[in-house]
Amino acid sequence: MNSSLTDLLDEIHYDSKRDSLIHVGDLETRATIHDSIDVLSFMSSNKILGVRGNNDQKVIEWRAWMNWILSHPGGQEWLSAMDTRWPHLDGDKRLQRAELENWVETSKYASWKKMVPSGWYPLGKHYRVARAMSPGLFEYLSSLPLVLHSPTGHMVFVHAGLLSSRPKLQASDPRQPLSHWPTVDDQHDIAKLRNQQELAVLTEIPENKDPWTVTNIKNVMDKGIVSFSPRKGTPWSQLWNDTMSKCSGNSGSNRSKAYQPTSLPCYPFTVVYGHAAGRGLDIKRWSIGLDTGCSYGRRLSAVVLDGNSFSSSTYQFGNSIHARASQSQEIDFGDNGQARVVSVSCA
Repeated sequence: MNSSLTDLLDEIHYDSKRDSLIHVGDLETRATIHDSIDVLSFMSSNKILGVRGNNDQKVIEWRAWMNWILSHPGGQEWLSAMDTRWPHLDGDKRLQRAELENWVETSKYASWKKMVPSGWYPLGKHYRVARAMSPGLFEYLSSLPLVLHSPTGHMVFVHAGLLSSRPKLQASDPRQPLSHWPTVDDQHDIAKLRNQQELAVLTEIPENKDPWTVTNIKNVMDKGIVSFSPRKGTPWSQLWNDTMSKCSGNSGSNRSKAYQPTSLPCYPFTVVYGHAAGRGLDIKRWSIGLDTGCSYGRRLSAVVLDGNSFSSSTYQFGNSIHARASQSQEIDFGDNGQARVVSVSCA
């Protein structure tokens, strides 16, 4: 994956002195250990912004566990013994880890088995990346937030996804952050209104504050339960775009009027995410899914934003034009802007 990342950065003419690079998580475990460490090293040494993915979280948890084990007398010896005896064993595979478990139980390290949390299996891919990381890489990975919000760009970066509303409530319910205008000093300050509403979506919807949800969500079930399965329920991005398409802004609105089910008092904003490799490049008007399956030998993709992406013109609410087909490199972005989607082969 490291060579693919290099190819992609070359393709978009990335210049670290001029450009800001932001990743959407899962930097490791989908390639060789060497490539995973190379990608992490590039991101860490260049202080690249990004968000934490579900696989990143597993690596962080394993490394924290290892640090705890190493704090115990004999911990270093036990971990080193497993490294030496099983350099190629894959603990994620049931048959292989059974061999490891039998060895541990019959060796002098049998008492250490109880130190491994239930459902955790040493020597799997997340374990090995965690073991290979330097303290600096662990610090970088641990520093990644779950969500990055860009108020000036009216966009959010997240690994798996977000909800635009509380799924068990009606859209007009006053507990929904987009069902009413926020209280600000100057109701004509559109930038402040938008920022407050965007923050409300991130902080007032319980699912958007849940680490598991924002790093794993794919769909939402009929009863409002989030799911990591792509085969059950409705894609969260579809629900997000359904809500954002109803945002009518405050232009010409009369706040004393009764709620209209076809509109909401809000401004739309964009989510950029990864995670859903099975869906490939998934571009909708207010969401951009960039996981195009590089770890499966397909493609690595990026969305390129520049001055043309952030138009100063007011968004024309009610405009139903959606992004062009995903095969096109040019997509509609934000209020009135344009962006480019670029991808390279990972074969």
